[in-house]
Amino acid sequence: MATGSKTPLLVCECGAWGDWPLLAEIVVSDSLVIWDRIEQPYRPERDYGAFGPFRFDRNQYDDALRDLSRPTSSDLV
Repeated sequence: MATGSKTPLLVCECGAWGDWPLLAEIVVSDSLVIWDRIEQPYRPERDYGAFGPFRFDRNQYDDALRDLSRPTSSDLV
């Protein structure tokens, strides 16, 4: 779901990732994941320069992504 060099972090509540996404460049190393250069492409005049960069421990980040991909109890009904 990447848009150019950026990936949607937040999307519209309707689930369409192209509806007013919040985008960021995601840089991954062996020890860190960094979200940087955050923008909302439909409002280029807004300055998100003070919003981030956000740094995450790589192992914790990978664990969180695995948790998101696990079925929830509502998925099993």
